[in-house]
Amino acid sequence: MIYLGFLLFIISGMCEAVMDTLQFHYSSSYFFKLKNKLFWDPSISWRNKYKDGDPTLGSKFLFSKTLLVGLTDGWHLFKLLRTFFMFGGIFFIFLPCSTQIMCLFCVIISRVLFGIAFSLLYDLLSF
Repeated sequence: MIYLGFLLFIISGMCEAVMDTLQFHYSSSYFFKLKNKLFWDPSISWRNKYKDGDPTLGSKFLFSKTLLVGLTDGWHLFKLLRTFFMFGGIFFIFLPCSTQIMCLFCVIISRVLFGIAFSLLYDLLSF
């Protein structure tokens, strides 16, 4: 079970790499080449949660600004996935933890794996 938790932390780190790539290096990244700019380009995709892209008109659909915001654009989708995998990782790592030292050791390993996965994918996504 602990190994599954570590794997989920790795995937969580990869999701954060996608988020940061979209936010800080979109125009020089793999995502810039994708056709659906309205979903991937964070300078405009944030408007997807509003009716006609206009914040003054309110939500595009029920919960589009809150619970279901992960369905509106790439950045929020990967934020949702990052959080999901991170909490899943926490569950699978700490459920079988028997001692505080073991839990601390698992926290350190999880953070290192998260950071390695983030760095590797972040470097690959930006050209």
